[in-house]
Amino acid sequence: MPLITPYQYQKETIEKFSHVPAALDASEMGVGKTVVAGELDMVRRQQGVGPTLIVAPLSGTMNTWRKHYKEQYPHLKGIVCAPKDRPKFVRALARTDWYDYYILHWDVLHRELPSLLGVRWNHIIADEAHRAKNRKAQTTRALKRLDTNYKSALSGTPVTNRPQDLWSILNWLYPKTWRGYWKFYEQFVEYTIEYPSNYHKFIRSKNEDELLAEMEPFYVRHLKRRPCCPHHPQGVTPWLPDKTYAPPIWVDLSPKQRKAYDQMSKEMLAWVGENEDKPLPAPVTIAKLVRLQQLALANADIDDDWNVTLIEPSTKLDALMELIKDNEDEQIVVFSQFKKIINLLGQRLNKAKIPHALFTGDSAHADRTSMVQDFQAGRTKVFAGTIKAGGVGLDLFAASTVVFLDRDWSPANNLQAEDRLWRHGQKNPVTVYDIMARDTVDLGRHQQIQAKWNWIMELLGDPRNVQMVAN
Repeated sequence: MPLITPYQYQKETIEKFSHVPAALDASEMGVGKTVVAGELDMVRRQQGVGPTLIVAPLSGTMNTWRKHYKEQYPHLKGIVCAPKDRPKFVRALARTDWYDYYILHWDVLHRELPSLLGVRWNHIIADEAHRAKNRKAQTTRALKRLDTNYKSALSGTPVTNRPQDLWSILNWLYPKTWRGYWKFYEQFVEYTIEYPSNYHKFIRSKNEDELLAEMEPFYVRHLKRRPCCPHHPQGVTPWLPDKTYAPPIWVDLSPKQRKAYDQMSKEMLAWVGENEDKPLPAPVTIAKLVRLQQLALANADIDDDWNVTLIEPSTKLDALMELIKDNEDEQIVVFSQFKKIINLLGQRLNKAKIPHALFTGDSAHADRTSMVQDFQAGRTKVFAGTIKAGGVGLDLFAASTVVFLDRDWSPANNLQAEDRLWRHGQKNPVTVYDIMARDTVDLGRHQQIQAKWNWIMELLGDPRNVQMVAN
């Protein structure tokens, strides 16, 4: 493979970051953050002593880093903490003649912390750094305990739900500057307090320009097809084909689905009415809304505790199968929050003898790379995955059509999933479809996701009023 030569915008980023000890590359997915971080790592090797630690998601991204370093920097010696090779990885950390780089995934970071603390790292690269947004999580605390000379945070979606998500990343990068969480909260979060529970109800972000000005010395956000700075008024990849949001494909619930949905809806309304004088517990409320989302996807068996098992019929899957058959010469990517509907889709595809891959949290690590490779090579027609498992770190640009059976509440997670297709390597315009059920929670969620995306873009310094989901 020929060596990758950075584009001009990537060279500018490397030059900027080489003058600061810690940096945040928040560029959109698919513009080459891995290339920038790898080249910056070569600079860091001239600036300090010690190995590099790369922390990345298990799904696809770890393999991307391994492949990139092996091809781009074959003179360096590295080791990967694959699930079956953890003992070897731990032994390697105890050696005095270190490897040049170590790669492990976020899920085992806190478990390997004792061994990782024994190394003085020269450079830590946190890929998909929004994994460290929860300041109280074990993974976040483990990351912040590691000793290193230089830090690089990479995330096309550093804010996924609330402005305070960003604080934890900034606190890792510059703990002395961004010390106080509540100071950040008061300065950049607009909220109200609901009594008597003292619950902080988030409204939106505030003082965005002030925050961006404070971050500017160590922050970069490049956009593919939108203006991101005076040097790139058309974005950094103006040659990339368009991404468009098709009008929603509306379906009516089947009689069986409608009966189950309405039953759950009445149950929820009754529960709200019974507790109207009390602050409703958020986890319980969310759990009930999730049930409604599932019942908008397919019929269901519901037990006495309101646990849902999705079964046929499903008018959303009917519409999806029709879309697949109408585009029989094209490959298609399908996403949902729920592995239950992905598995139900798998049964449909098996029956129709359509080659496919199902990519969920249950997928064996050893099979994940081959599933992506088979799809990219055209050996499978449909790649169906959960947004959480398949929406990060994969290259799926063999397809130009992506379909959402439902959307994640986080606009960032949805965008991550869409941009598995819309990235370097894509040759055709990308079309995003949403299949939505009438008279369900679908429409309200789409409207809320769009509103949420608008303030996230303001916080990150993006152009305003950009469509995120179909209207």
